[in-house]
Amino acid sequence: MKYLKGALVSYILPAMAAFAMAFGCSQTSNTSYLCKHQYALCTSAMCVPQPGDPTKATCFCDVEEGTSMSTSSCDKLKPSRDANGIGTVYSTFSFKQFQEGKKGMQCPSGTPWTWCLNKLCTVDPSNPKRAICTCDVMRTGEWTTLGGGCDTSTCMTGYWSGATIQAFEQANSFMTKALGLDKSPAKWCQADTP
Repeated sequence: MKYLKGALVSYILPAMAAFAMAFGCSQTSNTSYLCKHQYALCTSAMCVPQPGDPTKATCFCDVEEGTSMSTSSCDKLKPSRDANGIGTVYSTFSFKQFQEGKKGMQCPSGTPWTWCLNKLCTVDPSNPKRAICTCDVMRTGEWTTLGGGCDTSTCMTGYWSGATIQAFEQANSFMTKALGLDKSPAKWCQADTP
């Protein structure tokens, strides 16, 4: 897998680790990786709870090519194709949908959302620009998503792919620095920003 120069950046974030341990989540990592390959982008994905397993949801994500962030090494997240031609990619984070004009929406703790970072996804055989990913259903922590079109009433029912505010702040800071940007392209629906 091709890495960008200076792509591996480590952050020691004891507060985030404490948050994750307190809520039994594994959403944070002390290391972030900047990868360059094909990936699933789930930042605005609508998800549907899986029958018989309230801890998982099926999410419908975009397939993109280029630079993205993960908390697992890029080598472990390589896209692949099996003997039958079925492609797989992993869900990672990028600014692409922010750059296209989507805005982040904050939702309250206790509402259902999904955590898709580093999850394995199947590329839709009928549409190679879409991926189907199995993500973890969460209900703890204030969270943010690019889904919902700034309609906060969908926080209760949408099962949007999202991230805790803390996890988003980590990813936003990492990507802004790693890409050498003066300012993050992230924009928000609400006047109050994370």
